[in-house]
Amino acid sequence: MDRQRFALLSMVSNIYSWVEKKMYCDEQGIKYLHGVECYLTKSLYEYPDVPDEWYEEHLGVDEKDAQNELSEFLENGKHKVRDNYHTILIAKNYDGVMEINRLCSLASQPDHFYYKPRLTFDEFLAISDNVIKISACLASPLNKMRKGDIDIDERLLVAYDYYEIQPHINSDEQKEYNAWLVQAATKYGKPLIAGTDTHSLNQYKAECRTVLQLAKKIEFANEDKFDLTYKSYDELVDMFAKQGILDEQTYFDAINNTNVMADSVEPFELDTSLKYPILYGEQDEATLWKVLGDKLLDKERRGVINTADRQACVDRIKEEMRVLKKIGMTGFMLFMSEMISWCWDNGIPVGFCRGSVGGSMVAYISDIIDVNPFTWHTMFARFANEHRTEVGDIDVDISPDQRCLVYDYIINRFGTEKTAYILASGTVNDKGCIDEIGRALAYRDKNSIYTLDKVKQIKQEFAANPERARKDYPDLFYYFDGLNGTVVSQSMHPAGIVASPINLIDNYGCFISNDGKQVMYINMEEVHETGLVKYDILGLRNVQIIRDTCKLAGIPYPKSHEVNWNDDAVWEDMVKSPVGIFQFESSYAFECLKNMSPHAINDMSLTNAALRPSGESYRERLFNKEINHNPSEQIDELLAGNYGYLVFQEDVIKFLQDICGLSGSDADNVRRAIGRKQIDRLQKALPQILEGYCNKSTKPRDIAEQEAKTFLQIIEDSSNYMFGYNHSTGYSMIGYLCAYLRYYYPIEFCTALLNNANNDDDLNNGTALIKQLGIVLKSSLFRHSRAEYFFDKDNNVIYQGLGSIKYMSAAVAEELYAMRNQQFGNFIDFLFAMQSMTNKPDSRQLDILIKIGYFAEFGPAKALLEGVRVFNLFYKSKTIKLDKWAEMGYNTAMLEPYAGKMTDKTASQLDNRGIILAILRQTKMPKTTIVDMLRWQAEMLGYVDGNDPKQDVNNWLVMDIKTSGYGAVWMRLYNLAYGAERTYRLNKQWAAKHQCKAGDVIKVVLEDKPKWCKVDDKFVKTGETETQIKAFKVMEQ
Repeated sequence: MDRQRFALLSMVSNIYSWVEKKMYCDEQGIKYLHGVECYLTKSLYEYPDVPDEWYEEHLGVDEKDAQNELSEFLENGKHKVRDNYHTILIAKNYDGVMEINRLCSLASQPDHFYYKPRLTFDEFLAISDNVIKISACLASPLNKMRKGDIDIDERLLVAYDYYEIQPHINSDEQKEYNAWLVQAATKYGKPLIAGTDTHSLNQYKAECRTVLQLAKKIEFANEDKFDLTYKSYDELVDMFAKQGILDEQTYFDAINNTNVMADSVEPFELDTSLKYPILYGEQDEATLWKVLGDKLLDKERRGVINTADRQACVDRIKEEMRVLKKIGMTGFMLFMSEMISWCWDNGIPVGFCRGSVGGSMVAYISDIIDVNPFTWHTMFARFANEHRTEVGDIDVDISPDQRCLVYDYIINRFGTEKTAYILASGTVNDKGCIDEIGRALAYRDKNSIYTLDKVKQIKQEFAANPERARKDYPDLFYYFDGLNGTVVSQSMHPAGIVASPINLIDNYGCFISNDGKQVMYINMEEVHETGLVKYDILGLRNVQIIRDTCKLAGIPYPKSHEVNWNDDAVWEDMVKSPVGIFQFESSYAFECLKNMSPHAINDMSLTNAALRPSGESYRERLFNKEINHNPSEQIDELLAGNYGYLVFQEDVIKFLQDICGLSGSDADNVRRAIGRKQIDRLQKALPQILEGYCNKSTKPRDIAEQEAKTFLQIIEDSSNYMFGYNHSTGYSMIGYLCAYLRYYYPIEFCTALLNNANNDDDLNNGTALIKQLGIVLKSSLFRHSRAEYFFDKDNNVIYQGLGSIKYMSAAVAEELYAMRNQQFGNFIDFLFAMQSMTNKPDSRQLDILIKIGYFAEFGPAKALLEGVRVFNLFYKSKTIKLDKWAEMGYNTAMLEPYAGKMTDKTASQLDNRGIILAILRQTKMPKTTIVDMLRWQAEMLGYVDGNDPKQDVNNWLVMDIKTSGYGAVWMRLYNLAYGAERTYRLNKQWAAKHQCKAGDVIKVVLEDKPKWCKVDDKFVKTGETETQIKAFKVMEQ
């Protein structure tokens, strides 16, 4: 008897990465069975019982009205029930594969999902004969019927193709269920089939699974009664024998039926053909030709394309279209043209180009890219060649906040059945794995050494010396290899969406993510393997900065032909600061750019290539503009734009195409062969390469051949590190455009930069640039600030926005800004005007605005807070009881001028404004100190800004206190006198006896102490000193 001839994919409730598993089985010569252990529910919802009183109340009511009210009553009272029963589904043929994929997709829909994806009993009963149905484990609805948990439904008993028995020895319930199934099988004429409920490959993996469950606090009731490890045939026979419920022939037949079932399944082949989307059927190519013709005439009419270049452009388009047609990409290019044109028409700017598509004239003329291959000498062969077998794609850079709009466009264009996002699986790796194991061991033993700090230390030790860490913590690392790389979550890939000519739900299956997106059950690699086309719509912050700068400046987003790429003023200003210059914002990249002293886009591209590790061999010579000499003058001339250096992948194609005479497609194939170390392919092409080179050379053949071979060796040696010229050109153009806008529209650029900051570093860098440019940055201020940073160009000031402040909202900020031209005699007048706002600040928001100084024009913060308190007491009052008035400490005489009517008990017909102002005039206002303001800023903004030169220079505000894993105490402080932030280590002896907290003002004594570092588990002096806090005293402020 065959012991292992097939592999069944039967994951609980899903079919994640099934294509990958199918391909692995095919490689190993194992029959793949496509299946799932799904969840069943009796019905999606339970509805409330209708009480008799309801019917009595509706006697005589119009029948239609009563029916509508009854429907509403039932709809409002419905609820889902967690009765998720298990069932195995296995595809008998490819129609069954598609049916299971559809069922998994249906089960994940929001109306079906409840803790798990689910199908109803009725949906299960409607499954066709293309799917084998097996009753599954103890969680089967059949076992629940046996126990009386649900009513017996004979339709289910009849619907199953096999009843599944399992060999668990220590479970009385399993034994009883097996016996019941034998009887049911006889009654309903169903074969038994043996299952093992395998959750782990072996005992070690089972232990690792238990640890992971413990770490994540996942628990399954009574699971310790079951051996859920994989079993061999002999082990399975032995377990059934020890269980002692079934006779030998019964369980032998049940085990054999696993093979009978597998043999009944028809094998199927994956369709790996290229699946470019189809827009207009056979008209795609003709439509693309029309688009190209119309757009070429338009570009020529507007002067974007020179009339003299028209014929060369047409010839280039014809050759590219020949290749694109041959590899089936015309429909794909047509859609990309439509999509990018739609983006521009709808205010969604797109980067110049990303990736190798920058070499396509078809892409340029059809507006997919904005890089003219004639102007920038980019190469089509790097993008597409007629011999390519893998699917091509085009990546697009847009503003991050507009990506969802483009995704929606794609989904609407092709429909939900042919579009879906791509699966991404989260795994526990290295440090995350150590975290999980440490957490589990700490849960298991409350006295465990594995505290959070200890686990953090272990991760550091593992990073420094993995083998040493394994020896030092054997109980933790016992589980490491068994868990490292384990998939623990599924989500949506952040970049890509698939659009296909075939139904994705049927052919691959999809599920609905937590945020409502339709996601395929296959990952990015599987998408490539199956020939599907993905659209990478990538959010690029710099495109958003450019867009926002142009909007603030009142200019359109520039197209490439509108930009002066040779503006010396821009090139000179570019190297004054790295801030905002795409790809050169890091200190090292910017240092390289300065060394290059760029004055052309290609200089930026060369710098970008040279700053990478691969550029080490030529970096210094390149930055010195030292010309490199190659094996021949021909090659020197070819690489003249690179100062003679072989830098880009396209340089290889140019060498093979322009000098050696290969076609663009052949040249790209040889380049790929060299890069992949496919020597046989290179050797096959070598005679043609040498022949072409020698024919172009004026030297004797033996010398010419040696030159070509020498350069081919140079190519081979550097193939792993070469950069993409097409891609680099488009990205360098973005960097230049950032510099251009920074130079000509500095305040608008800086405002956009701050509004698009992703973190504190971005904000700090933007602030530094603002100071460098002589622009003043001010805190949020009434009449000047909006939801985002905004500028006053006349006064060269940028004001901070309110939208990023916790608890504030953009709607409130914008409505407050709309009041900027209104005049108010005092803050009380403003508060009265505020009452008519549609989105007025609530009490917490108003409190925040006052404390951060937003309303500083009306007075000190504490005075304004008192004004709000009094305003809230009296602004709505229609009458005032005089006894209550007296209890507040006010005399009647103060009230009389503002009351139209007075009695011995009340005042009415009130002038509310006058009363409030009168109270405030006689109130002694508390003083607002710099410490008050800084504390409020720290609490509400997360940073502080301000100082008081009258303060002692040793007085500091405590911002934060942290203790390291080694017990060192670090204090982040803000100096009250000169407004600077510093972080110091605190003397350990002082820290042990003295305490302070964030928000305290302390007087500090500083001292210089030797600096220490850890070397081989020992702390040693570095020979340097560092400033530490020797002592402090908490001040009364």
